Amino acid sequence: MRRNQNELQKIQKLVGDIKESDLRNVDCYVGGKLALFIPSVGFCGYAVKPRHIHPAYSFALFFSKNQSIFPVHIDVPADHYLVTFIPPGVPHEEEIKDSFVRYIAIFIARDYYERELAFYNRRSSGTGGWQQFLVDAGIMVYLKRFMAEYEGNLPGCEKVLGGLGSVITHELIRNLLAIDAPPVFAADRLDIERVAEHMQQHYGEKSSVAGLAKLVNMSESNLIRLFNKEKGVAPMEYLIRLRVDKARKLLMNPDNRITEISLQCGFNSASHFSACFAKRFGITPRQYRNMFAKRPK
Repeated sequence: MRRNQNELQKIQKLVGDIKESDLRNVDCYVGGKLALFIPSVGFCGYAVKPRHIHPAYSFALFFSKNQSIFPVHIDVPADHYLVTFIPPGVPHEEEIKDSFVRYIAIFIARDYYERELAFYNRRSSGTGGWQQFLVDAGIMVYLKRFMAEYEGNLPGCEKVLGGLGSVITHELIRNLLAIDAPPVFAADRLDIERVAEHMQQHYGEKSSVAGLAKLVNMSESNLIRLFNKEKGVAPMEYLIRLRVDKARKLLMNPDNRITEISLQCGFNSASHFSACFAKRFGITPRQYRNMFAKRPK
């Protein structure tokens, strides 16, 4: 989607001198004091810019300790996520490799973060750079609610985003300062989220219920039952929806050929891709591209 100027200005206040084209491959969820950015189908153009800086505090939350962006200095148990903390004004860059790593970049406005941190009377402990720490997987409850609220754009959206942003900020501060908090996720929900995140990172690869169940040491029947309960659809249907959602984003770039997008998103044929896309969105990939190309820039 193309952002309006007001939204882009909000992003720039948090991220820096970023352009609309830098966000082509990124899913963005923007609140007043906090925003989430997730590489969806490729690298963020600003993240790979040499020695770029951010005016806000940023936290990179990784779904796997095997990410290749930062060296990992701590053990990461299965029920936690790794987070790297970067203060404002610290130069860094993401190296371009053969494949991108999916992560959530959480940006929090500097004045807001420091004001909330002051409640803990440990200001200096929460502003030092390049710290790595763990967060309970339950934080995804708040992050996904933030994303859903932003996309829903219902009346009161800004207030709800502000409240969720406060919760996320304090979850990060407490974990950064090693303040124990009760877990939010039940074990089964955590397993389903792990499977869903695996699909997000590997949406273009061959997948099966058996392989997904093996990831979390679960029987196929149990995975299907729990996945349906948590996500409302079966695992393979979720994957197909995910693939066409990724494809829709790739179709916005006119440089990407439709046949290449089909293969990149895991479809065996262009006809199968077109049928799945039309089932989800009511139009074919080519019709969508033509419709998008006609929108005013």
